[in-house]
Amino acid sequence: MSLYQRLRPLYQRSPEERLQIMQTELAAPLDALHRAVDELSRLSADQMAALMGGRFEELIEILRDSMARLDALAAEGVDRCERARAVGGLSDHELRVYRHDLLTPLNNVRGVARLMHRISDPGLPADVVRMTGDINNASRDALDVIDALTASQERNG
Repeated sequence: MSLYQRLRPLYQRSPEERLQIMQTELAAPLDALHRAVDELSRLSADQMAALMGGRFEELIEILRDSMARLDALAAEGVDRCERARAVGGLSDHELRVYRHDLLTPLNNVRGVARLMHRISDPGLPADVVRMTGDINNASRDALDVIDALTASQERNG
């Protein structure tokens, strides 16, 4: 059973409950993303420049900025719940707005990982392929969590 399939039945809960579950469930994928991005960041820019057409440092910066934004938004979920309780509860609309906010940096991370993998494939060293694969897998898990708990339309697969 996929992460999405496991979490999707919880979509029937209140928006506040879903947001709380989402924050708990996002912890592992975000931690995995941080580890993979940190590992990739430690590679030599000079070594990677030839493989990435001189764009390695720029791509790493995009990953770091996007992860910082994703972390800030994930942490913001608690505040959103607190503010919502003060005014009668979190609405589905507010949860969809939050979803959109989260997907922007997450899609940046996913796009950079795919781009890095394609730039020099098949010349990409095995450890870089693994790192970009780790980023892709963790970002897919984060997307599964967000989709399962905030997307009004159920997705296939």
